[in-house]
Amino acid sequence: MVAAVRERGAVTRADLERMTELSRTTVAALVAQLIDDGTLRELPAVEAARTGTGPGRPPARLALTESAGLVVGMAFGHSDLRVAVATLSGDLIAERYVRLAVDNSVGVALDTAADEFATILRETGHMTHDVRNVVVGLPAPLDRHTGRVVVNNILPGWVDLDPAGDLQQRIHRPVFPDNAVNLAALGEMTYGAGTGIRDLVFVKVSTGVGAGLIFDGNLYRGASGYAGELGHIQVEANGLLCRCGSRGCLETLVSTPRIIATLQPMHTDPLTTTDVIRLLQTEDSGAARIVGDAGRTIGRSLADMCNVLNPEMVIIGGELSQPNGALANGIREAIARYAQPSVARAVTVTTATLENRAELLGAIALAIQHTGSPP
Repeated sequence: MVAAVRERGAVTRADLERMTELSRTTVAALVAQLIDDGTLRELPAVEAARTGTGPGRPPARLALTESAGLVVGMAFGHSDLRVAVATLSGDLIAERYVRLAVDNSVGVALDTAADEFATILRETGHMTHDVRNVVVGLPAPLDRHTGRVVVNNILPGWVDLDPAGDLQQRIHRPVFPDNAVNLAALGEMTYGAGTGIRDLVFVKVSTGVGAGLIFDGNLYRGASGYAGELGHIQVEANGLLCRCGSRGCLETLVSTPRIIATLQPMHTDPLTTTDVIRLLQTEDSGAARIVGDAGRTIGRSLADMCNVLNPEMVIIGGELSQPNGALANGIREAIARYAQPSVARAVTVTTATLENRAELLGAIALAIQHTGSPP
């Protein structure tokens, strides 16, 4: 019964009857018992129009309480750390944010994560043993089997280390690592623009270009954990040297640093990402053209991906993604032009809604999935 509620987040008694194949009487008795012992709670009624139940009072929905256990999500950026604690139904209790030099200071980063873990539990009145699982996101591809960073040009100080194992020793709870882009995809599917979508591609355009892939509601990581490395598709045989060692990778043409470098000759003062965002918001024609061109270049590769994967949605994230902005529109145009027509008609291209919280909320969603693992 508890597992059924955990799977769906919030359910009605009728949902539980269908999911467990138990009788109405049995479900009613078990629910009453779980409410009495504090494991379940009834959520406030929602409008019938939202639930599709028609006229009349909508049925009560049930969710797990904090006493059923908690999960913690952590998301490392290159210069910050976000931490959140949530119930097994996915209700966030608290979040914390701290500036942090992550790339080369592994010990300091993990010590800070352990301190933030203790602080957020103390501030919310919980104990370590209340936490079932922790998921930590890192801004780098991870080996699926070992959880280690093996690419030495993204988090050079973390290579061949076991960050999840090291953090687990500090906080004494199970820790599961994942690529931050994967978690962002899961976060947008669970809490953001992809809610209700089971097949989607999340693309983050930032210092690099990465993709998180979700098939039938589940993350797809590939045989070794490196699925979604969209930025390292070769688009120019003799192009610029990429940080991965190859030439002409997509990332060398369309990453945020490359876009800034292309715009810089048109401006006297050194540009930052914030400056580019401001130029786009003020409809600067040069910025719109260059970012739109980047979007069309990305969209050409995404069109091939759509032909292979046939997703229902493509979600664009990163600092330069704006609703109906130049980046998203460029990607949308290229997919419409280069994807097979039936595939292009089936896919919706939209922008992320969770911004810099996507990875953190994805970590919460994945931690809930992991609650079937022994604490």
